[in-house]
Amino acid sequence: MANAIEAPAITQAEGPTSHTQNQAAGLAKLREDFPPEQIQHLPRLKCGACRDSRTGVCENPRHAKQECKECGNYVSNWHLHLDYVGHAELTNRLLDADPLWDWEPMAVDQHGLPLFDSNGGLWIRLTVCGKTRLGYGDAQGKKGPNAVKEAIGDALRNAAMRFGAALDLWAKSDLREAQTEHAKTAEDDGIVSARPTARQRQAAPKEQPGAARPEKAGESRDQAFARLTEQYRNCWGNQLALLQIRVEGKQLGLSEERVQGPPPESVWTTFDGLLEARIDELKAAPGGDTEGNAA
Repeated sequence: MANAIEAPAITQAEGPTSHTQNQAAGLAKLREDFPPEQIQHLPRLKCGACRDSRTGVCENPRHAKQECKECGNYVSNWHLHLDYVGHAELTNRLLDADPLWDWEPMAVDQHGLPLFDSNGGLWIRLTVCGKTRLGYGDAQGKKGPNAVKEAIGDALRNAAMRFGAALDLWAKSDLREAQTEHAKTAEDDGIVSARPTARQRQAAPKEQPGAARPEKAGESRDQAFARLTEQYRNCWGNQLALLQIRVEGKQLGLSEERVQGPPPESVWTTFDGLLEARIDELKAAPGGDTEGNAA
């Protein structure tokens, strides 16, 4: 009687094989959050005039350059930060997910080198755990060898995002990037702001300085402080708005928080002290008393 031949294990196994389980584990590794020390901050100017200026700063004295304590760059203080992970940190994560990961350009030139498109961008294929996805990167118009490396790194980050790597950072950065693309208006003077226009403020009902204001749902103390700080910077010449912001700051217990005053002195003082001094300054200006009484 002929001996039975045992079928290969792969045809007998039910459910995921060890190979597919390893793939799933590797791809899941890509989606893990990056630790804070591996996240870098790229400054992006919010003011259109600053972006268009050769010096990176416009004539608005409130947009003067200074060293940013968060990103370490000497840049106009009217900027925000786009969070990202660097090339080395991403490469390390790819190696953790799949030691055999690889990438290749979508097209090559006559010399076999990666072919850049007419916009200076590079399309690539990134393969991790046997799966391939596309990515696109560029060097923001820069030239030279470092620009090529920057475009490759940007393309790898973009392709890895399709696998879920640093996806939360991409979402936040896309939102912040959108905040720098609003059209400039005479009222904003190049400042991106969520405050209403003059017409909207005239149509809105007057708010009494001492009236309680509803708290924003889910807003932390730090978020409230950041919001009010942004508001008083945008309303630096509006006595009524500053008075309302000062009152809300007192209601939220933020009066003694330390803030940096406007250029050129840029001295550090308390939140309440800064607003009190500015309100007094506006009251002393011609027509200031009228606005103060209206409040």
